Amino acid sequence: MKAWLARPLDDEILYEREIARQLARISADLLRQCEAEQLVQPRRRNGDGYTAADIQELARIRRLRDDLGLNLDAIEVVLHMRRQMLDLQTELARMRQQMARREQELLAEMQALRRRLADEARWE
Repeated sequence: MKAWLARPLDDEILYEREIARQLARISADLLRQCEAEQLVQPRRRNGDGYTAADIQELARIRRLRDDLGLNLDAIEVVLHMRRQMLDLQTELARMRQQMARREQELLAEMQALRRRLADEARWE
């Protein structure tokens, strides 16, 4: 593998159709089918282009088709479920952060109450 292929792709860069197709290791026919089924759509900025995320999605589609023998309808369902799972994982992480912050707030309140009770007990 060439060194430039080993580096992660930049999501700001738009890759031309042929380059994207080669990086994802898919045929031109499969790329057309993916576009027709709206599984992946090129971005428009001075022509057609694909982001690194698009290329990863195309490679994922290829693996689902080649390794598991899924057709494009089944792949669409799998990709939709994957997006839902990723959204849920993001929401779960957000909720965990909220819970951790709230736990810290409650611990601080408990410490303040203990100090206040200790101060009041000394005055009695």
